Amino acid sequence: MKLFKVLTMLIATIIVPHSALADVAFSGYGSIVAGKTFGSVDDPLNPGETRDEILTADFYDVGQYDNDIKFTPESVFALQALVDLGDDLKFTAQLVAKGTDDFEPEFDWYYLTYQVNDSWSVMAGRRNIPMYYYSEFSEVGYAYPWMRPPSNLYWWQITQFNSFQASYDFEWGDYSNNLTFFYGNENSYDNKEMLFYDELFGGNARSVDEFWSDILGFNWNIAGDDFEVRFVYFQNDRDRTTTAQDGTETDSVPFDQQFLGFGGYYNFNQFTFLFDWNHVEYDDVVGTEYPTYLVSLVYNIGDFQPYIAYSKADHENTKTAAATKDLEEHYILGYGVRYNFHPSASFKIQYDKFEEQGNKATGWAYHGDSRTLTMGIDFIF
Repeated sequence: MKLFKVLTMLIATIIVPHSALADVAFSGYGSIVAGKTFGSVDDPLNPGETRDEILTADFYDVGQYDNDIKFTPESVFALQALVDLGDDLKFTAQLVAKGTDDFEPEFDWYYLTYQVNDSWSVMAGRRNIPMYYYSEFSEVGYAYPWMRPPSNLYWWQITQFNSFQASYDFEWGDYSNNLTFFYGNENSYDNKEMLFYDELFGGNARSVDEFWSDILGFNWNIAGDDFEVRFVYFQNDRDRTTTAQDGTETDSVPFDQQFLGFGGYYNFNQFTFLFDWNHVEYDDVVGTEYPTYLVSLVYNIGDFQPYIAYSKADHENTKTAAATKDLEEHYILGYGVRYNFHPSASFKIQYDKFEEQGNKATGWAYHGDSRTLTMGIDFIF
């Protein structure tokens, strides 16, 4: 029924008389994806028991595949409206309905932009944190060759924020540059991913609230004829409150975190090489660090794009007394093909092997191995 409501809204948008849309431009995207895992594994959290293989394809929304065919972990529909208010001022809003939320529509983007001059623009409002190379369009499946950006890199519990941003476009030699500075905050009440982890490790919390404050950073895009690279750095304060079923609240020890990233692509002949390297560091008592990276090669042959992708995630404690690498660690090796059967739509099929390399003795091998086949259609309008 909720999916029907979303489709009804999209159809209503299309049939609205053009005269009423003179200053409003509508666009959107969607993905219809189905998938399943194969076989069973020893349950890493319940020794002596087995369970279905599980692939978490979307950590933020806890979209997971198991041995049953599922459509909800990654299917999504979105409608975006761009309102031209005149005199270089525009308003953007994006309504999104996800399978993981039972297709309940939600405004996840809404912001004002003002074009100061040919080089400078400013923005105020809500949109994705420019973390990874694909963060700002990570849910637009049509924008990249794979079924998804690898979930063991794009795995954070906060992906959006309310912010102010200032953007500067300039030329440097033969290259186009964009330098954006941003500042914002995000209070994520009843955070879905953190509540999932609480339950996974035997907790019984009513809710987990996550707070990222003073998110301050910049990103720098450089683009040439055959390549684009992007540097990003930001830091923020992080806090968390867990509420038990009886209402008792427990605050975690707050700390600062820093995010550093470098990603992009390079086209040569019929190949495209894509990469994304990132390093997250906590200023906590154990010196937590998360080094992650992605490398991928795509072969462009007519309307087909066969590809391979490898992503690795690690978790280390670096301060002397607690220094260890025997924590969370895993990789995903994915193969697939994208077929651009329509100017605005593509079909994809992808096989993923998730290899658990975490330390069992310390309880960090909690994902378990999995083999997953997904296929779907991505489209834009």
